[in-house]
Amino acid sequence: MSQKLKIIIQIENENGDSIIQKTSEKEIPDIEEFDKQGFRTSFDQIERAFLTGRKEVTDDAVSDYLELISKKKSSKSTVKPTKQK
Repeated sequence: MSQKLKIIIQIENENGDSIIQKTSEKEIPDIEEFDKQGFRTSFDQIERAFLTGRKEVTDDAVSDYLELISKKKSSKSTVKPTKQK
């Protein structure tokens, strides 16, 4: 039976509201699998799960955040300033 590793990245605005949340779930060996597979194999699986999970969520979060910024900048640039009298 495996355990589940869950890595969550959340970006919040100044009000504390979540604007981006990304999650990665990976299976990691439990104590019984450690005994069956041996320490090195099990440790390698855990290390790979952490590294790949972290990369997934950070890549997705950064990409979504940059897209969000891009949309806000493009919407601001399409608004024409009004002339003052």
